[in-house]
Amino acid sequence: MAGPERLGVRRLQRGAALLLLLAVLVLGASWFLVSRLDAIAGAFTAIDRNRNATVLSQAKQTLIGYVALQAVKAGEDSPGRLPCPEAPGNIATANEGQAAAACTLPAVGRLPWRTLGLDKLVDSRSEPLWYVVSPGWAITAGNLLINSNTIGQLNVDGQANAAVALIIAPGAAMNVAASAGCTARNQARSAPAPTMDARDYIECFNTGTSTFATTGPTTSFNDQVVRITAADVMPGIEAAIASRVEREIAPLLRGVYATNSWGANVSAGNPVYPFAAPFADPSLTASYQSSSASCAGGVCKGLLPVMFSSAPGTSTPCTPSAGSPCDPTFVRWVSPPAPVFARTGGAALGPPAPTCSVLAASVDCTIFASGPLVGLPAPMTFTLAATASKVGMALRKFDTTVAMTGIDPAGRSIVSAPMASDGSARVTLSGSIPISGGNVISNALCTFLGLTCYQMNISMPIALLADHPVLNSTDPVTGWFMRNEWYRVLYYAAAQTTTPAALPTAPACTPGTNCVTVSNLAPADNKRAILILTGRSINGSARPSGTLADYLEFGNAAGNFERQPVSTAVDAAVKKPFNDRIVVVDVN
Repeated sequence: MAGPERLGVRRLQRGAALLLLLAVLVLGASWFLVSRLDAIAGAFTAIDRNRNATVLSQAKQTLIGYVALQAVKAGEDSPGRLPCPEAPGNIATANEGQAAAACTLPAVGRLPWRTLGLDKLVDSRSEPLWYVVSPGWAITAGNLLINSNTIGQLNVDGQANAAVALIIAPGAAMNVAASAGCTARNQARSAPAPTMDARDYIECFNTGTSTFATTGPTTSFNDQVVRITAADVMPGIEAAIASRVEREIAPLLRGVYATNSWGANVSAGNPVYPFAAPFADPSLTASYQSSSASCAGGVCKGLLPVMFSSAPGTSTPCTPSAGSPCDPTFVRWVSPPAPVFARTGGAALGPPAPTCSVLAASVDCTIFASGPLVGLPAPMTFTLAATASKVGMALRKFDTTVAMTGIDPAGRSIVSAPMASDGSARVTLSGSIPISGGNVISNALCTFLGLTCYQMNISMPIALLADHPVLNSTDPVTGWFMRNEWYRVLYYAAAQTTTPAALPTAPACTPGTNCVTVSNLAPADNKRAILILTGRSINGSARPSGTLADYLEFGNAAGNFERQPVSTAVDAAVKKPFNDRIVVVDVN
């Protein structure tokens, strides 16, 4: 009987083994299925992220190109500006994708795809891209101040000044859990409408502190973010500005001192260029005070002498402030030599003889005229010569329409203003003095001769030598140059023989001998004057700085001017990094 019992036990054991094997197989299959599902889910995540990365990259490159294209356009008042996000009122309308004309910064909204010339870009969850703009980089009201020193003001992932803009793929709506930097929110999305709330699309940000994130806990964050830095946008902006300086600013510089009023041999084809301001910290007012001390080795070089005297677009003296190149007394009347008043016609002089006094802002003269006892004499025509200092150390023009005490507004003209080698100019003004504005004075000699004597007071203001239009930040065509302070990142060099140092002989330079030489810019040795747009800092040093090597690279920093390809790569053997851009003002 033992045999059948053993057989039953064996069958039970085999059944248990089969059940155990089946369980193992089931568990294995389950594990395999779960692992495959995880792998598939992971693959979908990677596919989603790769798709988003492609879309975000397209948006970023288009935005950078748009900014450069706008900056190069004539008439663009704020070159370098970024567009505002899509105007909320354009959402779900025929104007969807158009940027707002102005926005409160930092601005958060949907990417203005139509303004950028894009198709409507969406992420892997079919959500349109969102967009953040830093303070200082889009129009709020009026104009911006953007130049190579301008930084982004967005705090990203705890890094201050990390970006000028962000483009964001928002992903699916999620129940955002509270965490460091993230506010809890159950994101609710409905049909696109002007009332859309950015918090229902973007996680972990604070516009009050311009703080944003590109990463976060999976329970709080699912955005995919690409940042746009100043280093991303500046090369295109600077290329555009170099082009506009060449087209709009260089012609004005050629025409500042380009008539024979300034010297017998001075002309449009043979202009005088002002002395440079010896290079110093461009953030300081005094750094723009031009001087013959900028000249060495036949070249005068440094900062462009943009010291101005009047409030932009007016003849009212400007108000000095820290760092501003405003100084109402930089160009001033001086004595000796003493001013000289000379009658050229009309009413007779005296007695007594004219007397003149010199103030920084005006030359004031008391003139005496005599006429018949009955009736007024004809107006007296005259010339008044006086010396103004530092004219050739600045950028000035004549404005004979400026208010002048006692001098008829009609018929005023500049007879001459020959400039001396120290930059001073002996200005001679012609005009007429209405006798009707004079006071009858008691004079025994006049009475003895049967005449009436009159006293007139006239004043010739230094505003006669007005700021040149290139200095006018309100000018509708070129105001961007001064208003955005591009002069702070501009270096200037002129052949010494084309500056006042060579006067009173004709300013000129001989190619191959004493012109400014620029290597790799053929012909290399015929430049009368050049400008160098120094670009943003690429040597890691903070600006502003009084060190020229923080602005110019290689030979340019040493005064051996050269043009090289612009590159941010680091390779000293082939002169990289390099972002100096040469603008030729004039050649011989």
